[in-house]
Amino acid sequence: MIIAEWMIYIMLGVEVINLCLLLGLLYVFRGLYKNVKSKFTMGLIFFASAFLLKSIVIIITASLHIFFPELHMYDGPPVMFLVNIIECIGLSIFLKNIWE
Repeated sequence: MIIAEWMIYIMLGVEVINLCLLLGLLYVFRGLYKNVKSKFTMGLIFFASAFLLKSIVIIITASLHIFFPELHMYDGPPVMFLVNIIECIGLSIFLKNIWE
């Protein structure tokens, strides 16, 4: 099943937002770790880093699909579109709660 072209552009935009949210979380977690130096804070840094890596991979894959459509690298189901939106909402709430 091939994803509609507009969905890829929206997913790419949402993933860039996720990337920015994750960079914000890493900034906050790094500051916490400098003050507290706990295992929990280090776990949060690894948590955010794993999602950051996932976002980078999705951005690269979606970009390759846009610039080289003949590769058919991003033929995943439209469910990924929904997953990215839900992840963006969750990360936004998480960053808002952590920031306060």
